[in-house]
Amino acid sequence: NNHSFANPLSNIMSLFQKDLVIEVSYNNHRNLIQGSKVYLAGEPNAEKVLIGQVRKVSLDESQMSLVELVIEKEYKEKIVETTPFVLMSNIFSKNANAYIVAVSSLEPTDKIPLESGASVKGVTFLDYKISRAGEELKKVMGSIKNQNKELVSQLEKYIDTFNTDAFQKKIEDLANQVSKFSAEQKETFKKEVLPSLKKMFESIKEQLEEQNNKEKSQDLERQLHKIEDMVVL
Repeated sequence: NNHSFANPLSNIMSLFQKDLVIEVSYNNHRNLIQGSKVYLAGEPNAEKVLIGQVRKVSLDESQMSLVELVIEKEYKEKIVETTPFVLMSNIFSKNANAYIVAVSSLEPTDKIPLESGASVKGVTFLDYKISRAGEELKKVMGSIKNQNKELVSQLEKYIDTFNTDAFQKKIEDLANQVSKFSAEQKETFKKEVLPSLKKMFESIKEQLEEQNNKEKSQDLERQLHKIEDMVVL
């Protein structure tokens, strides 16, 4: 017992520390389940530290997925109000099970820690990549081919599940990003992504027309033409 006298104040304070419990909402929780792992990393695909797990998954009245996370108390100060909670499915990783990555500096400074009971909106891996694209365009030219493959893969997933609203939202976000591309990036996008995009638009338009949903079909067609116009040099 003699080790307990080394820092009695620290030992007493540790008794009052509790794990961080927060609720993260997603449009679709994929195959997250109770016990799914939560990691901390500087980027979703970077080296990770296991910091917690999913305690509960439920749906609210609007069918949003509510995921309750428990972050171990020794890592709670690493989680701040601006920390993105990125949902990683097996589409984007070698792991067969879905998991969450809290993207944050391992040593955040001058940031407000997130408190237990907080509710935040989570993001998918594609959401995160699109949101970061504007910041990273100059740095990621060497890896743009891989990013384009990830983009196409995610959009194909929406078509497989006929999630037209999610597909349309991603296309809107994509159009905003394409508008910021350099001439070289637009040319790469035109060659690597645009042909696949056209095929996906045709596929989803056929399904919409079978449902006699001409309005949404026309909206999607306008979005495609907008992107095409932006990448024609």
